[in-house]
Amino acid sequence: MFGKDRFWSNVSFVLLLLKFTPLTILLGYISYEKAYIVTNFIFWFMFVVLCNNMPSIKIVSNDCIEKHNRCLKNLFYIVIGLFVISVLYISIRYTGFHLHTSLFDVYDIRFEQRENSYPTVFRYILAASTLLCPLVICYLLDKKKYFLAFVFAIIIYIDFSIVGLKSIVFATVIGIIIRLYYKQYYLRYIPLLASIFILLISFVKNATIQLGVSFVFWRVFYVPSGMDYEYYTFFNLFEPDYYRNSIFSRFGMNSPYSSTSVDIAVGEYFSPEVEGIRANNGLISEAYANFGNEGCFILPFILVVYFKIISSCAKGVNESYIFFIAVIFSYAIISTFIPATFLSSGVWALLIILISYRTNPQKNFMNINDLYDSIRWY
Repeated sequence: MFGKDRFWSNVSFVLLLLKFTPLTILLGYISYEKAYIVTNFIFWFMFVVLCNNMPSIKIVSNDCIEKHNRCLKNLFYIVIGLFVISVLYISIRYTGFHLHTSLFDVYDIRFEQRENSYPTVFRYILAASTLLCPLVICYLLDKKKYFLAFVFAIIIYIDFSIVGLKSIVFATVIGIIIRLYYKQYYLRYIPLLASIFILLISFVKNATIQLGVSFVFWRVFYVPSGMDYEYYTFFNLFEPDYYRNSIFSRFGMNSPYSSTSVDIAVGEYFSPEVEGIRANNGLISEAYANFGNEGCFILPFILVVYFKIISSCAKGVNESYIFFIAVIFSYAIISTFIPATFLSSGVWALLIILISYRTNPQKNFMNINDLYDSIRWY
């Protein structure tokens, strides 16, 4: 939690909280196969060991950033301009500028969105905007560009109306709270505060509140962990994909799931009554899907290299942004496979934004409370 590599420390903290902790709880209630339990613990053991021992990866030097300072600043605004143009174009062209107001009936929107044949470039930009617009609005508020922040609030609402992902709404609210109130030493209190909250909510008599809280915990913590076992079961019965259904399909590699996709194949196998249902999941599920049980030995290496590359671009970024980026990136990585996160989840745009951020002096992002904390800790 408090290592020198802040991005890596925060990602590790969030992933262990979202994935490993629910696993240990489910082990007390569900009779999993021993092979599943052993491979899970091997995966997390290797993940922690590698994150502490693998050297850093440097893909962009400080000299390069200083040399292309102006170009990188302009590139940042080009990226967020693409977000605005793409979201408005898709909303007007493909949805008739439909605005959705409910958070509870979004699955119809998601099925409709899959049927829309957007141009590939717009699909990638839309996915990136879904991941990064909450980060951009925090940046604009921090820079006191309130009009642009208001514009992006509208873009986020339109984005939600297109894709039906509740995460973009919740991520925006969480991001603003983190940016305003985050302090590094608060992290150590998260488990304690969460435990107190759960105990207090258990005494609440209101059924609606209990149902709402239960749904959030169930959806965030236990559904992804439950799907890990579905992937384990499925790929012990059927052939692993070896990433043939991703970018490698463009090199003539034929996937046994080319007629559909891996997530739909798993989803329809366990829920055959729902056509086209997706079992969107990553990490452990990605290991089983692409390499079988041996994936728990292989994927941690790929995963750590991927994280180290992103971490190299995040050097010097304000701590509160680092934690928020770790949260949204962790959510992306547990929801889909690594190749898909780069293109379909918009990590390519995240790298551009992180490098562009480093072209600004750090003092522009430090308020008086940050300065006070720095002096006090010194």
